[in-house]
Amino acid sequence: MTRPGDLVYSVEQMPPPAVAGFSTVQHLAVMSSGLLYPVILATEGGLGGMHLFDFVALSMVALGVGTILLCMRSRFVGSGYLCPAGFSLIYIGPSLYALQHGGLAVVFGMTAVAGVLQLAIAPLLPRLRTLLPPEIAGLVIAITGLSLAVLGVRYCLGVSVSGRIEPGYVWVAALSLGTMIVLNIWTRGYTKMFAGLIGASIGMVASTLSGIGFLTPLPQEGLPLLRVPGVDHLNWQFDAALFAPFAVAAIASTVHLMGNISTAQRINDADWVRPDFRSLSGGLAGNGIASLCCGLLGSPGVISSTANIGLSGSDGIASRRLGYFIGATLAVLALVPWAVFFLMATTAPVLGAMLVFTSLFVFTNGLQMITARMLDPRKTVVIGFSFAMAVMADVYRDVFATMPAALQALFGNSLVLGTTCAVVLNLVMRIGVRQRETLALAPAGNRGQEAAQFLTEQGARWAARRDIVERARFCLLQALEVLGDPPGGVEIEASFDEFNLDLRIHYAGAPLAMPQRAPERNEILTSETGEQLLAGFLLRRNADRVQVSHKGGRSTLLFHFDH
Repeated sequence: MTRPGDLVYSVEQMPPPAVAGFSTVQHLAVMSSGLLYPVILATEGGLGGMHLFDFVALSMVALGVGTILLCMRSRFVGSGYLCPAGFSLIYIGPSLYALQHGGLAVVFGMTAVAGVLQLAIAPLLPRLRTLLPPEIAGLVIAITGLSLAVLGVRYCLGVSVSGRIEPGYVWVAALSLGTMIVLNIWTRGYTKMFAGLIGASIGMVASTLSGIGFLTPLPQEGLPLLRVPGVDHLNWQFDAALFAPFAVAAIASTVHLMGNISTAQRINDADWVRPDFRSLSGGLAGNGIASLCCGLLGSPGVISSTANIGLSGSDGIASRRLGYFIGATLAVLALVPWAVFFLMATTAPVLGAMLVFTSLFVFTNGLQMITARMLDPRKTVVIGFSFAMAVMADVYRDVFATMPAALQALFGNSLVLGTTCAVVLNLVMRIGVRQRETLALAPAGNRGQEAAQFLTEQGARWAARRDIVERARFCLLQALEVLGDPPGGVEIEASFDEFNLDLRIHYAGAPLAMPQRAPERNEILTSETGEQLLAGFLLRRNADRVQVSHKGGRSTLLFHFDH
């Protein structure tokens, strides 16, 4: 693992107390935007007054437990990276649908079932890697970033509150967002690390001066200093008819988590090339237990928070131990009603500015994961169509709302719709794609160009990494040049899975020498095979593993590349 230059505190480093405290507050400020989803669900469920505060407080406890489970590092549970939990439309869509058909009891029961489903998937995740490749995870991250931006812009303009553009909201959001961007780009040190918190604070002051009120009003009966959240509203019920939408939500949050943890791995490793599936499986197990706890505590399901991971990438603080502070702080604050209100007490333009700011880093990380792969027309269709469907779910939200209720859980959420399309299309487009291909090269002709084109086309069809395909193409062309013109021509065999690219060259003739050490200068100049020895040594160094075999007058060169 190579530490990136812009990382201030890596995954295993603990920031000083002051830095950890400010960073915790900054993460809580980002996470507070997600508390609107429990508020919406509780309001739709008929809860008000202190019952609403109890619902949100228990959701905060579930959020804290989920954050600790996702960030911890153990053999079976936890990603081992700073990956806070958060509430999302992924679960709110199915939850609102379940609320209409069975009340809060069905919501809690089916949320627990979704958590159990994720727990069942977790140990199988490495075997599903061909069905959920990194480019799909990158697509999910990009869709999430776009959805955050769309939601943030609606709050910045005031459309989500009043249904029309409010000039006062626009200038407050512009001031807050502009402060975040300026501090993040043109400053260093603490101002860069806490750009989001400083920008939000300035936005709150500007909101107060402009007379913009909080999104969540203070209860008329007032708030006590301390209060253990009540559980009178807790009840659980299972409905088999609602299994499908919650299963879709569980799968969508699984792919979403894969992309988020992969992003966290990229933040901590400048040489990151592929996801660590042990970390992904542990993170998914933690997410499953967290969603199970959400159902038992009476809360919407949680997912990994893309916005908070984007924040860790922007401020350079990626210590996973910070997740313990965040989780414990949420659990403690849940006992203080005024703290619950304070976390919910944000204004629309400030919330919008925070969402837009974090979406910039999220969307870019998703695009980087996609473009790191070579994409053929099949993968282009999968990525392009799924992304277009996700955009349509956001743009034509009112149109999709008129669809049958059973389909609204799928079409009413851009992330669920885009993820479902990507997974299904990826399975369909795999039809006819073989993981092993051969090419026979005649003794005469432009063999180098034909071989390079063959490997490039196969790399794109398999969605292999560009750098690995370039190394394999170099080895192939150099080997063909050294071999010359063997009788009967050359047969090239390429095989691929998500972790390995093997290139075999079969030909008639003596095996090519592949020395472990570089030949001496005199040996190269005086020996008839000196140039071949040098070429063999360079080829060996360019591949991760080389093997030479000879049988029945035919030789085989094997170049293996870790993918």
